[in-house]
Amino acid sequence: MDGDEIRVWVNDKVMIERVYLDSDYQRIELGLEPGFNKVDFEALNQGFSGPNTAQFMIFDDKGSLVSSNQWNLGTGFKATIIIVKE
Repeated sequence: MDGDEIRVWVNDKVMIERVYLDSDYQRIELGLEPGFNKVDFEALNQGFSGPNTAQFMIFDDKGSLVSSNQWNLGTGFKATIIIVKE
């Protein structure tokens, strides 16, 4: 845990202003619209040792894993995923 922080955007609107990342997974629930949804994870800083690093796992409403990825982002950069809600 080195102080990494992110902001979560959904369809170009801030959904969560600040998330402090640590070594444990955190559950974040996002209300998605039917159709295409763009989810951005913006690196707010690079903690004590850059870059901003994290792994995310996305589950559907039934608990099935939809996507898993990790990033190494500089401050101000975003990791983006498109999720289609049927």
